[in-house]
Amino acid sequence: MHTQPEIHSSHRRPLILLNVLTLLLFLFILYCVISDRYLPAIDRWVSSDVVSIQTPALTEVLIFITNFNGVVGNVIFGIFAMLFLTYKKWYKDRLFYFLSFSGAVILFTGIKHMVARTRPHSDLIDVINYSFPSGHSTLSMTTALLLYFIFLKRCTSTLLKSVLLAVCIVWPIFIAFTRIYLNVHWLSDVMSGLVLGVFCVTFMRLFLYKS
Repeated sequence: MHTQPEIHSSHRRPLILLNVLTLLLFLFILYCVISDRYLPAIDRWVSSDVVSIQTPALTEVLIFITNFNGVVGNVIFGIFAMLFLTYKKWYKDRLFYFLSFSGAVILFTGIKHMVARTRPHSDLIDVINYSFPSGHSTLSMTTALLLYFIFLKRCTSTLLKSVLLAVCIVWPIFIAFTRIYLNVHWLSDVMSGLVLGVFCVTFMRLFLYKS
């Protein structure tokens, strides 16, 4: 049976640091949102100015992309991903994917209902649930980072590793941008979603791959 490589100790320290920093950053954003200090003023400014870059053609494209990358889209992609991991017999990576993704869903859903933040008003798309943190941003970052960790160790080319890293950074940031552009999330919502995704994946990575 093929065994998955564990995290080398020299790689574990920066991963711990990243995990702690993203947790602290998320808590700081959460504090700003709950106390209505610092970031909410920036949120309101971004929300009021984003209409200046909206166009009918771009709006139509971004609505399609953001809808495709919602919870349902990410769950469907995750099912296919775990089927692929099962086929390849990468069982530890399959567990890593399942626990990280489901943990992210539970966390952002629970926090949404606890904070109960109202969304900005949007004339472009109707969304009825709470705003903080952004589920789209959380799941896009979670999925991208999972794919990065799972396939990085199997990339033999520096070019492939660079492309994988670029895609896994650009894609979740782009999805976060669509939520701001459509004015269905505040800037702090998508920021918190991105760092929450990083926290969930790095935490589970450290938990499952001990050495």
